[in-house]
Amino acid sequence: MASFRPMSDPGVLRDAAADEDADLVARAKGGDRRAFDALVERHLPRVWRVVYRVLRQREDTEDVVQEVFLTAHRSLREFRGDAKLSTWLHRIAVTRALNHADRAAEKVRRASEPIEAAGEPSSPAPTPLHALEAKELRRRLADCLEKVPESWRAVLALRDAEQMAYEEIASVLGLALGTVRSRLARARQLLQQCVEAAS
Repeated sequence: MASFRPMSDPGVLRDAAADEDADLVARAKGGDRRAFDALVERHLPRVWRVVYRVLRQREDTEDVVQEVFLTAHRSLREFRGDAKLSTWLHRIAVTRALNHADRAAEKVRRASEPIEAAGEPSSPAPTPLHALEAKELRRRLADCLEKVPESWRAVLALRDAEQMAYEEIASVLGLALGTVRSRLARARQLLQQCVEAAS
């Protein structure tokens, strides 16, 4: 007797999403602008989160996300469907984010005066103690994330924030599976050490 798979099964939902992506890609390749807009709408939130977690700057993220979808639009005819569309988009997103981070780091290296953090709050308004502690922990964590190299941060974002499988992360970043695991372990260790040292 055949086993019954309910429609709420995540595998069924993923297959349906992949089928819908494939249909939209085919239509977009045929020049249907609305189909491409629908692809952007479907994938924008995850692409945004990945880029932001690598760059940690909202303005830079906006610029890079625009680059990602412009690149995707120009390169869509080359997309053969060997990987999932989301994997292909994440590969573009991480590459663009890391390139952007490299360019920004180069500008900082060339600058002679120290760069001060922009937009930091002057002094927190009086709040309950637990809210202050939570805010301090978030600030400490954000500061520590800045110390994690961008290539490690990308792995951390894809695994811990986007909950991607190791194999998919390896595909997105073009890395060996062992390298993904190694970078993730080092990133988590560095983050933990930094947070503990700041406590």
